[in-house]
Amino acid sequence: MSERKGKFIVIEGIDGAGKGTQTSLMVARLRHEGHQVVTDDYPHYDSSFWGEHVGRMLRSEFGNPMWISPYLTALPYMLDEADGSRKIIEPALREGKLVVSNRYFTSNVHQIAKMPESEREVFAKWLWHAGYVQLGIARPDLVLVMLVDEHICRDNIYKKDMRAYTMGKKLDAAEADLDHQMQSAIEFKKMAHMEPERWALIECCRDGKQLLPGEIHELAVDEIKRRKVVK
Repeated sequence: MSERKGKFIVIEGIDGAGKGTQTSLMVARLRHEGHQVVTDDYPHYDSSFWGEHVGRMLRSEFGNPMWISPYLTALPYMLDEADGSRKIIEPALREGKLVVSNRYFTSNVHQIAKMPESEREVFAKWLWHAGYVQLGIARPDLVLVMLVDEHICRDNIYKKDMRAYTMGKKLDAAEADLDHQMQSAIEFKKMAHMEPERWALIECCRDGKQLLPGEIHELAVDEIKRRKVVK
């Protein structure tokens, strides 16, 4: 990718953590402050060949994805993200725009969480090399991880409107596996510890309850301004 002039922010977290809501609030705030903002949202279930493939996989059309090796299940996600990086994110960054994405290649932390603990470090090295080096996926400047209790997240998922890619099911295969969600939360925290210059944790709960969306939003805004990602 040629030299970027813009900045790239990703909103992350386990399923049901409120990523979509926080992405919408962040985009509205940044536009109100005068920034040119381009948005993205992964997977591209309805707008890309590989995103559609991810949806089929999460419906268990090829077998339960929680039982298939992450070396295989990560691939359609990465191809969708590489496609979006090339077509959407990189052009915007070259033009000096802000990009805010609801999930991204960084969501493959969920794939790391599927591995036995003894194999996670090796797989993680393979994963990040495959995406950032072999596929040339653009690296975010900042990944904001929304930390929400797994059981609250589960309740939030049940409150969502029906999504087309699940074809009538309330939960996809990954959402239905609570232990997987808990392991994913652990791995998100680990990434923030390993790469504190690019990853930040946003504590979204207090006294066992999720904060209001506006309160969480202010914490996220404080973080991006403290790090000088935006002025």
